[in-house]
Amino acid sequence: MPRGGGWPWLAGFGGLGHARHRAPIRRWRTWLALICLVGLGIRLFYLVHWLHPVPVQGDPYYYHEAANLFADGRGWPDPYELRLSGHYVADAQHPPLTSVLLAIPSLFGFTSFLSHQIFSCLLGVGAIVLVALAGRRVAGPATGLVAAGLAAVYPGMWLNDPLVMSETTGILTCAWLILAACRFRDRRGRLDAAVLGLALAAVMLARAELALLAFVLVVPLIGLARGLAWRRRLGLLALATLTSVLAVVPWTIYNLTRFSEPEYLSTGLGTTLAVTHCPATYYGEHLGWWSFDCVLALPPAPSERSERDVFYRHEAMTYLRAHSDRLPVVAAARLGRTWGVFHPWQQVRLDAIELRPIGLSRLGMVTLWAVEVAAAAGVVVLVRRRQAVLPLVAVPIALSLATVIVYGTTRFRAAAEPALVLLAAVAITAAAQALHRRARPGCAVPAYPTSSPDSPALEPASSMASDRRSGKRTPNVAELTDS
Repeated sequence: MPRGGGWPWLAGFGGLGHARHRAPIRRWRTWLALICLVGLGIRLFYLVHWLHPVPVQGDPYYYHEAANLFADGRGWPDPYELRLSGHYVADAQHPPLTSVLLAIPSLFGFTSFLSHQIFSCLLGVGAIVLVALAGRRVAGPATGLVAAGLAAVYPGMWLNDPLVMSETTGILTCAWLILAACRFRDRRGRLDAAVLGLALAAVMLARAELALLAFVLVVPLIGLARGLAWRRRLGLLALATLTSVLAVVPWTIYNLTRFSEPEYLSTGLGTTLAVTHCPATYYGEHLGWWSFDCVLALPPAPSERSERDVFYRHEAMTYLRAHSDRLPVVAAARLGRTWGVFHPWQQVRLDAIELRPIGLSRLGMVTLWAVEVAAAAGVVVLVRRRQAVLPLVAVPIALSLATVIVYGTTRFRAAAEPALVLLAAVAITAAAQALHRRARPGCAVPAYPTSSPDSPALEPASSMASDRRSGKRTPNVAELTDS
């Protein structure tokens, strides 16, 4: 039996020699390239068949126009206000990363909405690559390819891409953060801590509410790192924090210089809270969702965006305190909507407001349930292998906390899809290996791939103990083969 889990096309991943690994690494990359082509084909077919032409409105219009304005050197105004009245009003309704990325094709003259849709699909393919690399690091090359395959075809990973929404950027950055967290878990070096901090900054600049990952993932991951002295842990945590702050601070300084009230990442929190804390969302058919009726019942808000943000936050908190007895029910409904277990078919209909085709949304809901079950099994597999699960469960946890604070909807779950796909891939690969062992009992197949970063076969106890004493770590296959 070849090493690498019993699949001949993965033979050779069990050793450490570069020369021996060139051929299997090339095969692995070839398979990944083919999977990425399939994923791109699905996204483009979805775009052409369902979403072109499509009315450019709502958040997609914001990201599209903000990208073109930024590429033209006009800063960051409210594109709606600029279109309706011609007035330049400073705004930060959404964090900047989505529009900054969309500005890349705009700089080369591709300023149409279709161009941004295609570029967003390419960003979705980038997420497939990051998921594959993370899966390989978590449980070996086979898991990496299975995760890539799921990311290519699973609707939860591509339904948002041609819509030109921040969910695409959230998926991309969260996949990078998971990969960075897994690399830090294995290497625990200064560079790895810095990359982890940079990935966290990218996540925050894509989805402001995911700043919670600083406390759910980064702090415990570094603070609880085994085999490191406390001084070393504090130093690595300080380095990750510094890197993250330096990446975010230009946007923060820009905001502090143009608004009357302090704004750091976004002026959109108040608006979001205003449409989610009122009788229409605390009771009735829209329980746990959002409603424009909430805002219509309020006095007129200030026109200056930071003052408007403060006003809406105050009104929302006033209502929340007066109806705190409803919070457990509302929170449960929000979580249920986000994870597809509370009024799922109603939520599919509500998602149509964001131009999602109802038929594809139903497919996405059904496949979500299957992926969730497989992901739960993946957690069990990793726990039984005594592997760290925090890098893979941190995003779903942070996302759930954010959902409880704001509201529940399908697209909020997007940032957690890479974690679900990776956990599901772990379970699928483990099940395939178990079936292979039963089918061929005479062939010993390891309980998890010999190329796993945590495999005892790669790190004898004596060398591990020596490395821990010296503060170093012997590189493993995933580290040697990562691009």
